[in-house]
Amino acid sequence: MSDIFPPRPLPRDDVTELAAAVVRPDFASQLLAYIRRAAEIANFGTFYVADMSRPAPVLSIWAGEMSGYWFNRNATVILDNEVLMQSILQRIQAAQGGGLVVERWRPKPDDPISPIYARDQVIERVTVSSCRQRVGFQSFFLRGEDSGWLTDEDMQRLQQVLPLAHELIGLRHRIAGAAAFGRAPRGRASALREQDAGPFGTLTPREAEVCDLGVQGLSVAGTALELKVSENTIRTLRRRAYGKLGVHSSTQIATLILNAMG
Repeated sequence: MSDIFPPRPLPRDDVTELAAAVVRPDFASQLLAYIRRAAEIANFGTFYVADMSRPAPVLSIWAGEMSGYWFNRNATVILDNEVLMQSILQRIQAAQGGGLVVERWRPKPDDPISPIYARDQVIERVTVSSCRQRVGFQSFFLRGEDSGWLTDEDMQRLQQVLPLAHELIGLRHRIAGAAAFGRAPRGRASALREQDAGPFGTLTPREAEVCDLGVQGLSVAGTALELKVSENTIRTLRRRAYGKLGVHSSTQIATLILNAMG
């Protein structure tokens, strides 16, 4: 004997809705809307490091009042500055062991990041950093000058929601290399190259094709067999593509693709 019950709607609270959005292109904007219920945040973004033994941070996810152009331009300036890049890595390294490092910070006039923040009217930043195994990332949340300084009450509310937000960002990164990239036409380096989307527009068709196969999990040997060329040719194409995209692994390429799809 079996009992058949009428269907019920899935429970949908705010957290469940947000978790369900992790795989969607609008995840970043949905996450920012959730954070803003705790305190007004103008912009947020994430620096992602695929391998802390060879740290090369990339800007991977962002949302807010700032345009994608300025987010990427600012990230380039920050990551090209050795002091600022090392500051990101030090916070991530401090989180080794599975914990989270949360920091509230206001720029000083002599800080190299101050001109960027002054231009963008940012007066305060909260960062959350984590490092697990060899993967690290730092999410940052920027307060605009129109909102004034964060109050102690604002920070208490943010400390309740930012750990979850950071974990969901991490989940987004972990699924970045999922097979969906191979199935979704616009979720491919080749399609993004054709659209002249950011650094993908600098790839040759063959370089983009090699990136696509790498994201799908094919090794150098497997890619060579697929494209009917030598393994040395694939290594050369990968090296050129990685240089143009500013990455060191297929995982980082997958993250850039995921972001471009958003």
